[in-house]
Amino acid sequence: MHENSPTLLLTLSGAGSALETLIKLGILILIALIIYYLFQIGNKQVDEKKKLRYGIPQLKLTFFVLLGIGVLWWILNNQDLLVPIIVPFVVAGVLAYAFNPLVKKLMTLKLSRTLSTAIIFIGIILAVVGFSLVFFPMIVKEVNSLVSMLPDLSQKWYEKFMAWYEKSIGTNPNMPTTFEGVLEYLNIEVEAITDWLFRSSGTLFSKIGSFASSLVHLVTIPVIMFYFMKDGDKIAKGAKKMVLPRWRSWVFPLSEKIDGVLGGFIRGQLLVAFFIGVLSSIALLILGVEYWLILGMLAGIGDLIPYFGPFLGAVPAVFIALTTDPWKALWVIAAFLIIQQLEGNLISPKIVGHSVGLHPALIIFVLLVGGALWGLVGLLVAVPLAGVIKVLLEAILDWFKKHYPSIFEAS
Repeated sequence: MHENSPTLLLTLSGAGSALETLIKLGILILIALIIYYLFQIGNKQVDEKKKLRYGIPQLKLTFFVLLGIGVLWWILNNQDLLVPIIVPFVVAGVLAYAFNPLVKKLMTLKLSRTLSTAIIFIGIILAVVGFSLVFFPMIVKEVNSLVSMLPDLSQKWYEKFMAWYEKSIGTNPNMPTTFEGVLEYLNIEVEAITDWLFRSSGTLFSKIGSFASSLVHLVTIPVIMFYFMKDGDKIAKGAKKMVLPRWRSWVFPLSEKIDGVLGGFIRGQLLVAFFIGVLSSIALLILGVEYWLILGMLAGIGDLIPYFGPFLGAVPAVFIALTTDPWKALWVIAAFLIIQQLEGNLISPKIVGHSVGLHPALIIFVLLVGGALWGLVGLLVAVPLAGVIKVLLEAILDWFKKHYPSIFEAS
């Protein structure tokens, strides 16, 4: 009896899961039937022109929408499995997409696409090799030095801040005499915060290092990128052939709008981030800030994130300068403010423009959502993804206006 108990429990568990699935499916069918009959009841109460038609075309649209939602839900629930597979293709695709206009520019000189791609690829390889030979040893040295000195630097900054607090604010009879008193009053544990910061930064560096040092990724990304660049036209033609002829009148214009949003944003942001990284590195070098190269690179990478990125990119440089000289930290802040003014008023409007077409408040909202869902990756992809969703929603709205104009007519 006891030997059969596990088998019996597994059988009952499987039957329970199957029954639960059937119940959910039945509820969905019931909801669909209720909605259908509500349509029929409503159509009997309105004029012929205002009736909602729900036939085979609408059923197909509903099916594909639900299928898309289901695929998206499955992807979200299997991120750990899919991310290592998809990341090389995404990175290679973004890079190939960014260099595609340059390929087309070379093709205007009567060069083949393969030869144009090869020329650009050789140029990229030479640039990467040259940069690595000149700066890579310095970057490695600065990263190792920064990681080893980070605990001492943070302790030094904390001691300076406590001394300033006790001298400036601690003399106020309404405030605690020491900064530790403020922390105790707010129930904040400094050691727990610093441990979390060091653990998080260590995890981030380990993930970046493991990705960058992965031989598979280092080999596959350039290879995939080369084929994406070389066969870009073939891929586009193949995708166009898969679209049914009766759908091409709206699919092709929609894809062109999405290409305009993604192309303008991705290429523009990469170029702007490059300029900001170079300007930040030069400014920090002139001001004599330690680790100027790695801090300038971090500022450029941070600039890929709209609104929050420039602030996040400037914090490490200000922090490093503050540990050596507070006046130098003020100069660093002034330098970053000038660079951001140049970006906001000169560089970004010329390069990026208003390619996404989203309201600033909406951009901040999607950044918060992206960061909450996917962390740093979410912050990077949130804005272009929101731009694509905006184009799709506008297309859906136009479709409804065309097929059901009565819905939008004033009663």
